[in-house]
Amino acid sequence: MSMTRRELTKLVTRLEAGVPLSPELYARTGNARILGITGPPGVGKSSLIDRLIDELRRQGKTVGVIVIDPTSPISGGALLGDRLRMQRHSDDDGVFIRSLATRHHHGGLTDATPQIIHALDAAGFDIVIVETVGTGQDEVEVAEVADTVVVVLMPELGDEIQRAKSGLMEIADVLVINKSDLMNAGAARQETRRPKQGQRWERPTLRTSAKTGDGITTLCHVADAHHAHLAASGQLAGRRERAARAEVIRLLQSRMTASILCALGASRPQTILSAVAKRKLDPYDAAQKLWVEILGSKNRSHKYVATNSR
Repeated sequence: MSMTRRELTKLVTRLEAGVPLSPELYARTGNARILGITGPPGVGKSSLIDRLIDELRRQGKTVGVIVIDPTSPISGGALLGDRLRMQRHSDDDGVFIRSLATRHHHGGLTDATPQIIHALDAAGFDIVIVETVGTGQDEVEVAEVADTVVVVLMPELGDEIQRAKSGLMEIADVLVINKSDLMNAGAARQETRRPKQGQRWERPTLRTSAKTGDGITTLCHVADAHHAHLAASGQLAGRRERAARAEVIRLLQSRMTASILCALGASRPQTILSAVAKRKLDPYDAAQKLWVEILGSKNRSHKYVATNSR
């Protein structure tokens, strides 16, 4: 590692608080492989990652893990359940695990996630695993930061699989049916196949059991194969360029949102908002007026940009 655990812990804490990564550290990034793990709650993502850490360490690789935990409604912090499950790795200098609270952010990540990925990359970790909170089919932002996305499901998930298909299944590079030691895992066994050779990646379905460790080595091999495919086909550079663009756009959105919220506190914007509440002004015209008031633009086309952007 290029920095001590203590130094890294302090750095990650600063990044989570909103302090940006230094240009010097950012220049040292781009070497780690980013593995995203997502899926509905209860499918065993954390237990699967715990097993993955064991396998990757046996291979001599260092592993950084970022766990996106639900925000506690009382303290506002991460519930930390996932990190507690992986606590047995805490004495391993080749493993670093950090839980982040969602802070009620939708999309599966937090605003600080990309920066912390960069920090672990700059610190010299070979693999950075990002586990998302996995609360619904729209939790797909992990695809914006990961080289390889693993979607984890389980036998007997029923309607949850159908709900996941419209979102999570579209971003999956590898599909994993975990808890295959359950009774009716036979269907998952029949779906299991090796990825085919060639330019087009055909998403494999793997059967694993975090309880017994079955399939974990295969999952590591398939993740390696997918990364090699991306590198050979030139898609890895494309994915990382999209990740960089998405990070910059996210930062711009955060800054703009903060500026707008601050400006809304002035008397003129408050008058406009009150007019909407009294049905004297419709929301679209109010947004246009506020856009002009706050940003000084009179272009009517911005009306839709201002009201329809995330």
